[in-house]
Amino acid sequence: MRFIADRTLGKLAKELRMLGYDTVYYRGEGAYPLIKMAREEGRVILTRNSKLLPKRPEDRIHRIMEDKPSLQLKELIQRKVISLNEKTLFSRCLLCNILLNEIPRHEAEGKVPDFIFYQQKNFFRCPQCLKIYWQGSHLENMQKKIDELWPSIKSQAPSIK
Repeated sequence: MRFIADRTLGKLAKELRMLGYDTVYYRGEGAYPLIKMAREEGRVILTRNSKLLPKRPEDRIHRIMEDKPSLQLKELIQRKVISLNEKTLFSRCLLCNILLNEIPRHEAEGKVPDFIFYQQKNFFRCPQCLKIYWQGSHLENMQKKIDELWPSIKSQAPSIK
């Protein structure tokens, strides 16, 4: 499933990308361009805007009720909008939403802090912005969040892989 999150849901968009979901963060104003983009790209709209209602039957819009991003994620799980796929975790660039490529370790040398280069074995790069990722504290923090949500995911989403 592909998403487009409106400008009120930037943190949720980032968390969905961490989970491996193709999620565009729409920073523009106005409902028409948002709906148009969602239709053209086959995306589900995520919004906190109570006035944004489907214009056509094929429009898929999920109104997020929660304020906190961690609760927003849980809301999507409970409503069975998303499920967890361990194979896609941490597979997207948090900035560009592009799938990351694993790179040979030597390609990260000089492009990441020295202590990171010597501590880490695996590095990944965004082919668009060239940002390099590794298993650092952001990964550990998200893993903790996933571990907290995992019981609710297991009990509510039978399609977990």
